[in-house]
Amino acid sequence: MSALSMLRHPVVRGGLLALTFGFIAWALARQWADVRQAAASVTIAWPWVAAASGVVLATYAMLIQSWRLLLRGWGGELAYPVAVRIWTIANLGRYLPGKVWSIGALGVLATREGVSGLAAAGAAVLGTVLNLGAGIAIAVVTGADALDRLYPGLRVMALGASLAFVVGVAILPALLPRLLDRFSRGRGLPLARQQLAAHTIWATTAFNAIAWIGYGVAFALFARGVTPQVSGNPTTFIAVFSASYLIGYLVLFAPGGLGFREVALSGLLVGMGAAGQGDAAILGAASRVWLTMLEVLPGVVGLLWLPPAQRAALRRSGSP
Repeated sequence: MSALSMLRHPVVRGGLLALTFGFIAWALARQWADVRQAAASVTIAWPWVAAASGVVLATYAMLIQSWRLLLRGWGGELAYPVAVRIWTIANLGRYLPGKVWSIGALGVLATREGVSGLAAAGAAVLGTVLNLGAGIAIAVVTGADALDRLYPGLRVMALGASLAFVVGVAILPALLPRLLDRFSRGRGLPLARQQLAAHTIWATTAFNAIAWIGYGVAFALFARGVTPQVSGNPTTFIAVFSASYLIGYLVLFAPGGLGFREVALSGLLVGMGAAGQGDAAILGAASRVWLTMLEVLPGVVGLLWLPPAQRAALRRSGSP
């Protein structure tokens, strides 16, 4: 049985969810007194929350366009409204253990719209890699001053990883065609009709980097609306959000990074001196509810508009 087949099994999924919720309960129990004290003074300023939500939706629009650029570079073309529907539905896959379902859903739905399977899968995988790399680079650049205070020597290591990412993006246009051709020949697939140009890869990387900055700005606005006593300049919020989101993403068995992202976010806010334990925990929990709504609701609407044949194809692939 493959690892992906195991993740589809209800018993395995149930066990992973139990582990995740157990971790959440343990984390809350450690700081329950601080949370209760901080919760007593919480008052939500909805205009700030609305502004933060608008920034997140604009960031989604940018990420969708970056995916379209990669598709177009491989000879695929999707109208923007169609790409929005596919991307928001695929985004639901991050709430399944394994984190691979989003990539699979992008490929399945794009293929149903006439895009080649190789282009759809390649754009999905490469887009994810560039997004993660850009997120690490942004977290390092904006949080470099605090890294050594948290863990001595971490700043040098993180800057080295960021430099490696930039070099990787630079050599990717030359390396990618060889990798794709070898992959296609090894599996009897048709070769890509065209290769990605360097400017497409750099433009996609820039879109992803700007998107991470946008997420951080949205998080700062949300914090202003929920916990105004949490302090810090915009770069602090960008660094904290980017790092905690990446940590949650890389914990593959936790749906949407549930629990792990919030603990990382709270720990980073406290470690950087931006918040106390209680306020940081409340901000982490509130931001989870907020972002989940912004991620799930557009996908649910997209699923309702999806033709029955495409919904069946998604179920067969193991996606939402």
